[in-house]
Amino acid sequence: MKNKKLLVNIAVLVVALAIALVAGADFRKMHEPDKIYTGNPAITSVKKLSDYNNNLLNTAGDTDIYVLDSGVPGGKALIYGGTHSNETAAVMNALTYIENAVVEQGTLYVIFQANQSAFTNTLPLRAQMSHMNFTLPDGSVRSVRMGSRLANPVHQWPDPNYRLNSSGRVLKQNEIAEIRNLNRNHPGMEEGYLVEMVAYGIRNLIDTEGIDFIFDGHEASPEFLRVNYLIAHDRAMNLGSTAILNASLDAMMEGNMEGYPFKLDLSGATSWGLSHRALGDNTATLATLFESLNPVMGFCHGKVNEELVKEGKSDNYVKITDMGLLDSGELTDAGSPIELRTAYHMEISRQLLNAMGELDPAKTVTVTGLPTFTEMVSNGLESTLKPLE
Repeated sequence: MKNKKLLVNIAVLVVALAIALVAGADFRKMHEPDKIYTGNPAITSVKKLSDYNNNLLNTAGDTDIYVLDSGVPGGKALIYGGTHSNETAAVMNALTYIENAVVEQGTLYVIFQANQSAFTNTLPLRAQMSHMNFTLPDGSVRSVRMGSRLANPVHQWPDPNYRLNSSGRVLKQNEIAEIRNLNRNHPGMEEGYLVEMVAYGIRNLIDTEGIDFIFDGHEASPEFLRVNYLIAHDRAMNLGSTAILNASLDAMMEGNMEGYPFKLDLSGATSWGLSHRALGDNTATLATLFESLNPVMGFCHGKVNEELVKEGKSDNYVKITDMGLLDSGELTDAGSPIELRTAYHMEISRQLLNAMGELDPAKTVTVTGLPTFTEMVSNGLESTLKPLE
């Protein structure tokens, strides 16, 4: 009898060890940096966020900043994704700029993993995949991590019981985990919690380099009332309205009479800690933020697998839409595929860049080399991502 119990215990330990090894391998893979194509000749340098806040050096909050300097005087713009690492279209938009953009005037700064720590963990209790995979025309596969909206608690622990952050936002009780949310901690602190220091690095990048305009990419749930909205700081409203008007005119010229679903809203005066408010208030930049529709962000989707992430199809949301229960972000059988969502990010950010030069020629940032909206939607991200050497 004792031998039998011993064998059972050994079997349980072996199974537990096997599970731990598998889970450990997945855990380690989340900490491996994404391999991206850096052979774009338009990239003139790669800086680190720690260049703008030395306290980030050798931490999980440090991240790459890709600089595309034309050498021709003009404006300076910052486009970034990965504030929330599970908002995948924003990440892929920034990555497409890094790998494809050609800057003919001015300087473009691009960050595709703004909250680097968030890419090392996934949302708990969501059965969420950790990577997106794209098969390129040459047969090679590109893999990009998909993490959480919050920094990894391994890198910032423990969460405090109470925090009055640099924006004046009070974090307490059920909101305290937002201390690990980059878009609740702008303009940040030079010394503080990890995410506060990341936010400060972005602010100091804007101040040091004299960034004229920022585009912070995001995605929203179908329940969210601001789906496909461009949120602009008070001083950026003219820029935003010009960009959306020009996008509509361009669509009509191309025969697309329905145009784009872009809408414009003013940054709330009490949107403390959010980039469009805090960076607009505390720097000279024109601050904007865009939200595309992603069912993964919602509460009614199914398992977060590659089909849901890339095709944006959810039977649950189709039923809810058919019942007329969604005020915005309607989802049909066609879904909200990642190439469409990324194309929206690319189109509105491109229009903002064009509008900046239109409104102030001295701040022109001319970018070419990007796929058109139609090309992105028709050919997918597989056609814009580059094979790794």
